[in-house]
Amino acid sequence: MTPQIKLIGFPQPGRLEPTRLALAVGGIKFEDSCISREQWGEMKPKVTPLQMPLMEIDGKRASQSIAMLRYACKLSKVDGKPLYPEDAFEALLVDEFVDKVGDMLVPMLHTFSIADEAAKMAARAAVMKKGGDVEKWAAHIDEIMGKSKSGYVYFDRLTMADLTIFTMMWIFQTGFLDGVPKDCLDHLKHIAAHKKKIASLPAVKEYYKDAKDVQVFYKC
Repeated sequence: MTPQIKLIGFPQPGRLEPTRLALAVGGIKFEDSCISREQWGEMKPKVTPLQMPLMEIDGKRASQSIAMLRYACKLSKVDGKPLYPEDAFEALLVDEFVDKVGDMLVPMLHTFSIADEAAKMAARAAVMKKGGDVEKWAAHIDEIMGKSKSGYVYFDRLTMADLTIFTMMWIFQTGFLDGVPKDCLDHLKHIAAHKKKIASLPAVKEYYKDAKDVQVFYKC
């Protein structure tokens, strides 16, 4: 029996977006509870753990975005196969790829704590330039994706790896962040081709058909 799932997070894509999409493409119903940062400020002292996003499964609460995503991908199936591989080695490759996407984000996240605006913009320019800490990771990921003949990251099928890179690139390619031009990673052709492929999948198109604001990025 499919559990009752509630996701709690901010409305922007962020770390919850791949979990949302995993459940959607697998046809698993879920409640998407989006809250404002003001609401989170009121909730935070009363919530364990003290972080977002959150998932409730039949009323039981869990956290940690990758753990939540992995759970969703174990439940969700496309063409009879779960988005998180059952084969141990395949699962290892998917986990490795997802961790690399996370590592790509880290240098940018470090810039959020820089108080001086000029220094913050300089730091973002440094990590995004060719050979910078974000760009190097992105280029490495692009190289991995270039080895695929099907357009999917691995195994010629949709997996958690595809949903992760597809949903996470918005932070670098929408102009959402000051100091990060939308075209800064356009030279990475395999990532660009992958975005078009995943966005064109019927289940993905259906999920984002009414997308607004930065989520328009996910429309083909």
